[in-house]
Amino acid sequence: MDTLVHGVIGAALCSRTGLAGGRRGPVDENGRRLFSDWTLWAALAFGAWPDLASLGIHFSMDLFAGNGVRWHAIPDFIFVLYNLTHSLAGLAVCYGLLVGWKRALWLPALAWPIHVLMDIPTHGEGVFLTPVLWPFSDWSFVGWSWWRHLPVFYGSWMLAAGLWLVVGALRMSWRKT
Repeated sequence: MDTLVHGVIGAALCSRTGLAGGRRGPVDENGRRLFSDWTLWAALAFGAWPDLASLGIHFSMDLFAGNGVRWHAIPDFIFVLYNLTHSLAGLAVCYGLLVGWKRALWLPALAWPIHVLMDIPTHGEGVFLTPVLWPFSDWSFVGWSWWRHLPVFYGSWMLAAGLWLVVGALRMSWRKT
C-alpha cells in the first residue's frame, strides 16, 4: 500500500489518540487531556518507516541529484534495506532493540509490524514482494498489487477513514456514559 496510508492506519491503531487510547484517549497521568499526543506522530512515523527507510532513501538521493523520482536504477543496498524493514524476522529484532532502549515506544512502534502485515497481501509479482522471513527465507506471498488494482488502493484509504470514524464515534458515545 502507499506509504501515507500505512502511517494513517498505524496512527489510528497504535496511538493514544487512536483506538489504542481506549475510553480515555490521549490523557496524561493526572487525567488532563493532551493536546499534543506524541504517540500519534510516532505511530504515523513508524507506520511509514519501512518505506521511508528503504525507497525513501533512493528517492531522496535521486531528488538531490536532480534526477527527479525514478523507479529504475535502484541501488542494491536499497533492496537490502527494503528486505530488512519489510521482514517480520528483521522487524522482530529491531522492535526488541527499540523497545529495550525506549520502553514508551512499545505502542506506537507496533505500527511497523502492521505495515508489514498489510504489505504481504497487497504486493504482487515483482521486486517488491514482502520478504516475510528474510534473511532466513526468501518466501513471499504473491498478492494483489495495490498500484495496479484500484479497489485495493481506494479500499485502503476507506479503511483508514473508517478507523478514524470509529475512533470518533466511540469517543463520542463514551462521553455520554
